[in-house]
Amino acid sequence: MNASNAVAGASARPSVSEPSGEEAFALTAPHSPTQMRVTKRNGSSESVDLAKIVRAVTRSAEGLHAVDPMRVALKTIGGIYDGASTRELDELSIRTSAALTAEEPEYGFLAARLLGSYIDKEVSGQEIQSFSQSVARGAELGIINARLRDFVALNARKLNDAIDPLATRRFEYFGLRTVYDRYLLRHPEQRKVIETPQYFFMRVACALGGGQLGETLELYRLLSALEYLPSSPSLFNAGTA
Repeated sequence: MNASNAVAGASARPSVSEPSGEEAFALTAPHSPTQMRVTKRNGSSESVDLAKIVRAVTRSAEGLHAVDPMRVALKTIGGIYDGASTRELDELSIRTSAALTAEEPEYGFLAARLLGSYIDKEVSGQEIQSFSQSVARGAELGIINARLRDFVALNARKLNDAIDPLATRRFEYFGLRTVYDRYLLRHPEQRKVIETPQYFFMRVACALGGGQLGETLELYRLLSALEYLPSSPSLFNAGTA
């Protein structure tokens, strides 16, 4: 919100005669959010769409009857400035929801859902649309070993079909935040994650499944349901080079 816009051109006021009608000088009002532009993840910019922000939070709050999605959306809208990135706005929505967890625990699930969406966009923004593509990218970057790469390539269709994106909704915020910050594989230079939480669980299942597809799929089911988690070293190192 650039205050200098409100006084732009004041020094250019004519000294000979007063303009009249539509030519009369007037201070311009401060920018409203709808007049601002935001920078998207791909580097392009677009006008702020307030309804889009409200829809994103409301959609994530589906089934969470104790939360007020408009409260989070309005806080996010209040943080908009001209040139802000959509990533920053997403992060503000997540932080706002997380901060309300002490007031109402369901906000922790809203924060987790918003974070899950944030992760999905980070991954898909790198043209990774499936588990097998995630593993292939990791192998190209030298962070996935050949054994896992080959197993996934051989069983790509069945492994991809078994992924349950909605299973990420079982997480509360601090659990998913830990997974995002500590366990998901990242591009070694860009530092963006190259896998979603469900791709991560499937990677672990493939690494621990002994090369057996049926055992791998059953292990993924247990992991995605949060019914079983192996030790941290296994989570850190599963299938890595």
